[in-house]
Amino acid sequence: MAKMVLIEAHPLLRLGLWQILSKLDDVWEIEGMGLADLSKADGAHAGADLLIYGLPVDTDEAWSALHEIQRVLTPKRILLLTDVMPLPMPVQGLPGASVYGCLMKTASVEILEAAIRLVMAGGQCFPSEQAMQAPAATVCALPSRDADDASGKGTMPVSAGAQLLQITPRQYEVLVLLARGYPIKTVSRMLNISVATAKTHACTLYQRLHVKNKGEAVYAALQRGATLEWHEPNGRETDAGQSYGRKLG
Repeated sequence: MAKMVLIEAHPLLRLGLWQILSKLDDVWEIEGMGLADLSKADGAHAGADLLIYGLPVDTDEAWSALHEIQRVLTPKRILLLTDVMPLPMPVQGLPGASVYGCLMKTASVEILEAAIRLVMAGGQCFPSEQAMQAPAATVCALPSRDADDASGKGTMPVSAGAQLLQITPRQYEVLVLLARGYPIKTVSRMLNISVATAKTHACTLYQRLHVKNKGEAVYAALQRGATLEWHEPNGRETDAGQSYGRKLG
């Protein structure tokens, strides 16, 4: 049985994440704790197959705590959850031997599950290289739907995500909304296209990504560095109703 440790300072968010993780199909032993509980950790917590670490807002605290977590728990793999992207990098850089991925805390359940499966399989799940290497002072909004929107500085626009995955911008939009848990009928309504057209876009993007279904498509997209995030044209994040961050809000 694989062992997973979840560290998140916010108790409600930690509870929500734990509930989500406990419902996934794979058989995992899941332990949740806050940073304050780290001093009480014993040998039973050490050597976890996966550590999911919700980074605190305070950057200095986040990285110093991560080094202490690694020292005490010695996890085999680490998946970071962050409130901002690009990720404010520590001066010495990420401890690359252990950190296998990074996601926004507002990512959907589907994206979180796909990222975990990817990391557990030995793969990596990072945003684009540009996002990971941006200066710490830069706070990245979620990708703008308009590729030419000047306010989208530092984001991955729809066109960039589509180019990364070698699919059309419309197919990328369909994939993003599917990844956020929407059924195909809702996707068609949100994009103002027919259900048949939405299904055609979905089938075509599956073919281009060489996958069979939505879960595999999300997995493949994350593996290639796509963020699969969404902003409406006015900059307001679409309420997917499936994101664990909004569930707890």
